[in-house]
Order: sequence, then C-alpha cells, then structure tokens
Amino acid sequence: FLALGDSYTIGQSVDASQRFPVQTAELLKQQNINVSSPGFIAVTGWTTGDLLNALNATPPANTFDIVTLLIGVNNQYQGRSLNEYKIDFTELLRRSVIYAGGKKVHIFVI
Repeated sequence: FLALGDSYTIGQSVDASQRFPVQTAELLKQQNINVSSPGFIAVTGWTTGDLLNALNATPPANTFDIVTLLIGVNNQYQGRSLNEYKIDFTELLRRSVIYAGGKKVHIFVI
C-alpha cells in the first residue's frame, strides 16, 4: 500500500490512525482482505512538482497492491498554473500505474 500526496494524505493535525490510507487499510483488513500498512510519500505543503522531485530522488523500490494519489491543493494555494498541474498530475498518474505493477484498477485518485 503506497500513499502519495500532501498534508491531506498524511492527515496533518490528526492522529496517525485517522489518516485516510490507514483507515482504508483497516477497513480492508476487516473484510479479510490481506493488505499491508500503508507507506507514505507525502509532506505538508507539497505541490505536484515537489512530489515528483521526491519520487525522482528516491523512487519506490517495490510495486504495491494499492496506490493512492491525493495532491494538488498546494498548487492552487500557491497560485500555480492549471497547465503545470495537468502536466505534473499526468506524470504522477503514469508513475502510479508503474508503482501498482501496471494494474490501473489498483490506483485510487482522491
């Protein structure tokens, strides 16, 4: 389980158990679906470009059964262009497919 994003992904100001990827993993486990605890590549304040830079610097070494992608509010907050967001988000989505082992149905965009 890989969670990519920003403060909404890591649940800034809430207990780690309240992060949406952690809650999702717990709900799946309750349904007897074997899922690992999520790993996070997410930092408060990140834009799509920041997430891409982090993935370039330290790409995930494995593939994952689930990949979530929640990013973009900081692009808007910082007044970045919509075109920049479209280009970066498209690349992040492409990489998410790779991180999910090519299984597009295993990617959740929020």
